Parts: sequence; C-alpha cells; structure tokens
Amino acid sequence: MVTDVKSPREYVGAGFAAAQDLGADVFEVQVPEYGRNSVGPEISTGQGGTLRLPEGPVEACKNADMVFDFTLEGFIHVPERTEIRDSGTRILRVGAREPFYLRRLMPWTEDEAQAVKEKVQKHSQLLAETDEMRITSDHGTDVTMQVESDTAFDSYGFVDTPGKWDVWGQNMVSNYPTNVEGTIVIAPGDYNVVPFADYVNSAIECVIEDNYIVEINGEGGDAELMRGHMESYDDRDVFATSHFGWGLNPHGKFYDMALHDRKPDETGVSASEGRVWSGNMLWSTGPNTHIDRYAPCHYDIAQKGCTVYLDGTPVVEDGTVVEDIV
Repeated sequence: MVTDVKSPREYVGAGFAAAQDLGADVFEVQVPEYGRNSVGPEISTGQGGTLRLPEGPVEACKNADMVFDFTLEGFIHVPERTEIRDSGTRILRVGAREPFYLRRLMPWTEDEAQAVKEKVQKHSQLLAETDEMRITSDHGTDVTMQVESDTAFDSYGFVDTPGKWDVWGQNMVSNYPTNVEGTIVIAPGDYNVVPFADYVNSAIECVIEDNYIVEINGEGGDAELMRGHMESYDDRDVFATSHFGWGLNPHGKFYDMALHDRKPDETGVSASEGRVWSGNMLWSTGPNTHIDRYAPCHYDIAQKGCTVYLDGTPVVEDGTVVEDIV
C-alpha cells in the first residue's frame, strides 16, 4: 500500500486486514507529500498538479504483486506509474472517497464484474478502431480529433491482470487524441471534477487549435476563474488538451456531487462520480504521459448532454449511451 500523511487510516487498516485474510504479505510505503502537489520543486503546491514518487517507493511497488494507491493525488500522470506497471505490478487507485461511494460504484459479484469488464472493453475496442471522434452539444460544443488507437484506455474499476492500472469503480473509456480542433462549451450545470470539484454556474467557451486551448471566453466568473488559474502557471502545456472519453457506470449519479463533501484535497478525486456517470463526456487538459508531457496543472471536466461520434456513428447521444452500439 502506498499512502501519504493524510491517507485515511481506517482504509489502510482495512487493506491490511483484507490482505491478511487472503494469506498475503502486506506492507505500507508512505510518501511525505499529500494533496495535489506540483511536478517541480519551484512550486510547492498546485491544484491539479502531479504527485511524484521517490526511487525507494517505486522499487518497493515493482516488487509487489498489487499496489493499493491510497494517496490523495494518486500516481496517475507520472512516469513512475509506467515503470511500476511494466514490472507486472497491478495498481488500484482508491483515494479517500467515503465508503458509500466506493461500495456503490464497484461490482461485487463475479457475474457483475465480468459484465462490467466486457462492456467497458467493447467500448474501448470501438474507440481503438476509430479514426475520428467528434463531440457536439446543443450548447455549442463542436470539436473533432484524431483518435490514437494505442492510447485507447479501458477503465472497468478493478485490477485483475498483471500490469493493470485502474481506479476503484471507475467504468469509463478514453484516449489521448491528436489534431484536436474546434470549440468546447462548458455549460451551466456541468461539473469541474479537478481542480475545483464544483458545478459550473456560467458558460465557458474554450477555443482549441492544434491541441491547445487558445481562448477561454465567457461572461461569468467561471471563465475568469479558469482562465486566470491556468495562466498563473505561466506554462503553455497547461493549456494542452489531454484525454477525451465517456462514462459508463450505471450506478454513478450526477447529482450526488451536490449532496456530499466535495473538498478534493481532503477526500481525493478518484471514484468521484463526476468521472464515471453513464453518458458523461469527460475531457481534460495538461499531462499526457504518452508524449512525456508532465504539466503542473490538470483539469477534468465532465459534461452533460453531449453527443460523441466515432467515425460518424454516435456512441453517446445527448448524454445517453447508445446501448445497442456494441
């Protein structure tokens, strides 16, 4: 288990108990940082930054069969994760969400787990076989991109094969596309998963050219907040587009984020329903490990009511997954 100084001790204790019940040897490695820390030493903290792992914890992880990632940030957009996976170690990102989140989003029977895995993998295969993805919405989103098949990612929420990385209960597919061009309108009611963990109140128009956001427009405070926050890093890569995909978890509830604690630096952001609810369009900015880009700022934006086309065929239509597509 990899933890930081604010990882919930009750989860760590449960992890030890579960491993011992299975007859496994178990140990904990704790890193000193917590929350969303930045890539470089010149900035001590940064919302949506990247946690880095020292050499010692990396070597310990490489010698384990499975790692539970209980850090609040998670080693997600970092080179160390690839190094650990290449050793055959499985990594399950748990974070610190409340027990009822974790319990509800994860499949608990073998049949349900197999069905979840097969559905997510079928959608991932569709994505990998696609040349162009287009996303539209009634609010003005119209963006196209070239799918990079080798970056198509199936996240079914558990780790059952060597080298698999996943996030507890996630259920989504994504890829890191190229040639991203067009406009994305983040509409009122859409959800800023990272870094603000809050619903958007006023429309934000993001104009994208050649994989980078070149304009952030909007009359409300949300556009000003996003633009000012990203500009504060003085780093062009902060404005780069990162992964695009859609959610597939039928147990995810969009409105639950309004009912429960949303403080991301205290509860972690993974297993958040903003990432996983069925039919969302999730896109992001900043880091892209496939091209060795480790930007210090990362946005995840989950949007309602979008239509996602793969080579002209909708797989998500007005925010609803097209069930007979696979």
